[in-house]
Amino acid sequence: MERFFEKLPERLFWICLLLCIVCLSVLYGIFAQIKKWPPSTQIRLVYEVLFVDQTLTRAVYREHLQPSRGQGDGVTINEHPDRQDAILLMGFFDKENQARLVTRDGSVIRKWSLDYFEHYPDAQTRPCSDLVSPLAVDVHGTLLTPKGELVFSYEYCGTVKLDQCSNVLWALDEPSHHSMVESEQGGYLTLGRNEWRATEVADRFPSFFSANSEERILEDVVLRLDEQGEIIERISIPGMIMENGLTALLTTNNQDFKTRKITRNELLHANKIDELPFELAEEFPLFNAGDWVISMRGLNLLMVVDPATRTVKWHQTGPWIRQHDPEFRPDGKISIFNNNTYVSAYTLREKTRLDAPWNTNIMVVDPVSRETEVVFGSRPGQEMLSVIRGQHEILDDGGVLITEFDAGRVLEVDATGNVTWEYVNKYDDEFVGEVTNAKHYPLSFFETDWKECI
Repeated sequence: MERFFEKLPERLFWICLLLCIVCLSVLYGIFAQIKKWPPSTQIRLVYEVLFVDQTLTRAVYREHLQPSRGQGDGVTINEHPDRQDAILLMGFFDKENQARLVTRDGSVIRKWSLDYFEHYPDAQTRPCSDLVSPLAVDVHGTLLTPKGELVFSYEYCGTVKLDQCSNVLWALDEPSHHSMVESEQGGYLTLGRNEWRATEVADRFPSFFSANSEERILEDVVLRLDEQGEIIERISIPGMIMENGLTALLTTNNQDFKTRKITRNELLHANKIDELPFELAEEFPLFNAGDWVISMRGLNLLMVVDPATRTVKWHQTGPWIRQHDPEFRPDGKISIFNNNTYVSAYTLREKTRLDAPWNTNIMVVDPVSRETEVVFGSRPGQEMLSVIRGQHEILDDGGVLITEFDAGRVLEVDATGNVTWEYVNKYDDEFVGEVTNAKHYPLSFFETDWKECI
């Protein structure tokens, strides 16, 4: 007993020291989480990789799969097999990001394997330097040139131009996304992003300023590129909204008015830009050739902008919901891929709940009268459900080529709404591969032979 009491001060010292270390560790952990001191960011990254994204513990390619709706495999409808045209498809094929040009019967004319690490080999300088797999990025926004060159975007991770044999012609080191349009002014139109810290934007975006937060502020911009992929012009979309006295549209979000943090770091989610072509301009009395229509999903907002003066000529919120891909139509109306659903139609793994309402449709709006009409979808025989993304293209014969992203499905409908062509990207009996984009090309568009690549 005497020996026990002799050792008691020493034992109390070590107990107290251990308790102090534990308490200090807890306090440091709390402040590290708030202030983002090391190793909190590293621990969070490990947690997200292992338990959220699970990029090391499960096959990344499954992120590109959605539940099958039993709609077939490959070309399931082909009412015009003799047409001399082709369809460019881009999405998840053969367990990789891929673009493929197919004929009416589904035969592949040419395919491009889209490997982000190959197109941006330097991990230190690529726009998305933290990816652990080339499949951890999506492809979104594409077109072909008459020479058979492919121009496309890695979602928020860069734009690339390939020749018809998949050789890189140029790669833009910018976080471009969603949209790729050939401009009649020359070059291309796409969307990009500026990144700020919340503490830095007091004068630029006062409604999103935070004196205490180092959180990122994401500002979507329009990028004009030349034929060599160089940026000609960078125009802020939130900036245009505010400069035109429409700040109320940007801040209608019930955001808490607090300085210690921000509740929305993505100022807006732009998902398409389109240019009014010269041949259609006379059908749009409010606009001029070269004007842009821009879609902003989270705000349910479309606006038409004069790119020279940056004047907003027209804007409308809804009745479309979380829409994508506005297009100018030959009849003087704007056509919209109306997702018309919410993220509640997704599971926690971002897989489509097939018991959710299939309400996705194609809607048109008259900019003058502001009247709207659903021209396809949301009726028996035309059911669609794309919770996110989706695209459509107005065809010369009055039909529409529709990309139903979450269904892994592309369909062509005629002017009366009949489905004349359908392609389903079946993966297996349970899943389909997501299809991000589809675009129609008459074979006469191409100025090149599709030579064999070595």
